[in-house]
Amino acid sequence: MAQNSILDGSEDEVDFPPNYYIYRVIDIMFVTFSISTLLLDWGFDIGAAYNHWHHDDYAWFTLTIIFMGSSSLAIMVVSLRWYIKDMANDNGPPASKFKWVARIFFLLLQLGPLVRYYDTLKFGLKSRMYWKRGDTQRQKQFYTWMLYEDADSVFLRMFECFMESAPQLILQLYILTQIQAADDSSKYGKTTRYLIFCGSITSLVSLAWGVMAYARGCRFTQLEKNNISLLGSSVIFLWHLFCLAARVTALVLFASCFRMVVMWVCLGHWAVMAICLLLFRAFKEACTSIFSEFLMSVVFGVVYIFVFLNYKDEPTRWKYMAYYTVWEIENVVLVVMFLFYADSAVWYYIPAVVFHIVAFAVGLVFMGIYYTQLHPTKYALPTLSLPGEQNNLTQPPEDTHQANQTEL
Repeated sequence: MAQNSILDGSEDEVDFPPNYYIYRVIDIMFVTFSISTLLLDWGFDIGAAYNHWHHDDYAWFTLTIIFMGSSSLAIMVVSLRWYIKDMANDNGPPASKFKWVARIFFLLLQLGPLVRYYDTLKFGLKSRMYWKRGDTQRQKQFYTWMLYEDADSVFLRMFECFMESAPQLILQLYILTQIQAADDSSKYGKTTRYLIFCGSITSLVSLAWGVMAYARGCRFTQLEKNNISLLGSSVIFLWHLFCLAARVTALVLFASCFRMVVMWVCLGHWAVMAICLLLFRAFKEACTSIFSEFLMSVVFGVVYIFVFLNYKDEPTRWKYMAYYTVWEIENVVLVVMFLFYADSAVWYYIPAVVFHIVAFAVGLVFMGIYYTQLHPTKYALPTLSLPGEQNNLTQPPEDTHQANQTEL
């Protein structure tokens, strides 16, 4: 296969970047889209906060700012910890004094994720440049450094999604349910509803993209495993997009009747998930201490409020069946409670319930398509080597992905 075909993905749909150490156009597009969804999400959240302040809705303004600020601070601390930890790794990306100053500066501005994405693109593009020059040693070096940043950025993005985008999405949709057409148009006009709706869609897309990027990134750094194809990545995105839409719809409908009680529902689900992960010692092999296991269980417990992510390299069929069974039973209870207690005259009374059912069904269909047709185990890992070389692959340093993520 020609080099350009591999690079541009025109002939080989399945990406095996660690095997070829080639940073392709599709990889650039993934990072660029990740940056775009992140900035859009932030922009709409800032716009929503300003809108609530402008309309004297100080409670909603406060909640919006809390969700934004708490996630940003948490990501800043985690990212800084990982930067410090990487200093002890001689194989990691180098960092000059100027770069450290820049890192601290952007972290204080709560722009840490953008720094990670910038470094991912920088190392990837330099690897691509050396590939074109035929300097395979430098190509592999920069590609390995790109893997460091990519592995950390996808995990931090997922962390940000479920700490900020998910609760923000529920809050803004809840606010939409409280805004009626009969309200004073000078305060709640069409523009306000339109901006809140667009921000909600952006948050939903950001959530689904974050989960897909994390799933793709997990295989991206593992040489012994096939990577997820472009079509497979698209189906994973659609699977989680519809399942997340169904979950959020159920929570918002419940919140429209019971307001802050929905927080207790989420806290209860999170506590049960975190306790189960601790009792089953889910992260025993991946973590180096009980404290690390506790932190990972807490983080994944938050994620499990909305989606299931596999935490071990083992078959997932029964895990998904068990999770989504409990997950949908909980959703059905929330929706039924809404039907019993809500005013049937509200415009979303039936449409929202129908949407929940359809979205969940479509999500399951996409999940089935992925696991039966597009899962990486469905095709064999090729043994191609770089032109003029033997296929002597170099395993990226172990702490590029697993160590950082298990040492929160």
